[in-house]
Amino acid sequence: MNYVMHICRDPKCNNGWVDKDLTNVKTNPPAWKYCKECCQKLGIDFEKQKPSDYMSEAEINMRRLKVQKSKEARLLKINSTVSARG
Repeated sequence: MNYVMHICRDPKCNNGWVDKDLTNVKTNPPAWKYCKECCQKLGIDFEKQKPSDYMSEAEINMRRLKVQKSKEARLLKINSTVSARG
């Protein structure tokens, strides 16, 4: 597991911390997560925050398309292996 320095998503907050790298560091430092203090103020569970919670609709659709293409590629590979044995 890789780790990365995060900064709080709240622009008024100056907190930073080292955390697991869930986004492969697309922004440096990542700013998609609230710090523990801001989470308490906002009523958010710090541990349940996900990068996709803060993605735009275009980013979410692009990720869905990637997942779909990956599934199709795996199915093609499985089907070609099964038909080759047949």
